[in-house]
Amino acid sequence: MEHARGRGIVSGRRLLADHVFRGIADEILAGRLPDGHILRDHEVARRLNVSRTPVREALMRLERIGLVEIEPSRFTRVTPVTDEVIDQHRELAGYAAGTAAHMAVRRMTDDELARAVDHAEAAADALGDPATASTARHALFSYLSAHSGNPAHHALMADIEVAITRALSRAPLRDVGIDDQRAEYDAIVGALRARDADRLERIIRAQHGISEGRT
Repeated sequence: MEHARGRGIVSGRRLLADHVFRGIADEILAGRLPDGHILRDHEVARRLNVSRTPVREALMRLERIGLVEIEPSRFTRVTPVTDEVIDQHRELAGYAAGTAAHMAVRRMTDDELARAVDHAEAAADALGDPATASTARHALFSYLSAHSGNPAHHALMADIEVAITRALSRAPLRDVGIDDQRAEYDAIVGALRARDADRLERIIRAQHGISEGRT
C-alpha cells in the first residue's frame, strides 16, 4: 500500500510539472513571454497557482530544449529566435519528421493510413494561409509521430516539438511557391498510399530543405 501511495505521489508530481511546462511553453509560443523576457520562478508560480518546485523543474526542462536560458544566481530568460536557431530547428524537424514517417508508414493500419492521407491533403489545402498551413503541417507530422510504433521516439518529439514549432513559426520552411509546395504534398500522399517508407522520408526531408547528399 505504501509503495502504491508513493507511486501516486510521484505520478501526481510529474503531471503537475508537465502542466507547468506546457503552461510556460504555451505563453512563449503565444508571444505573451517574448524573446528576452526575464522569468522569475516566484512570479510564475503565483500566476500558475503552484509551488516554486514544479516551476523550477519546468524551467530546467525548457532550458534543455532551448526555450529559456538560465544563468544561476543571475537570471532566467526566454531565448531569442535567431536565423541560426531557425535553420537548426528546420533541419531537426526534417530529420525527426522523416524518421517518424518512415516508421509509421510501415506500421499503421489501413484506417490509420487513410487518416494520415487526410492530414496531408488538409495541409495542402491550407497552403494559402501561412498560419493555418503551419498548424495543418504540425498536425500531420504529430499524427505520424504518434503512429510511428516507437514510443521512445514519440516521447522525444513531444518535448522538442515545442521548440520546433516556435522556431518554424518565424519563417517559411523554404522560399518556394504554393504550386511547388502542393506538389510536395501530392508526393507525400502518393508515398503514403504506396507505403513507400524510403520515398516518404526523402520527400519530407526535402520539404525541410535537406538534400539527399547532405551529411
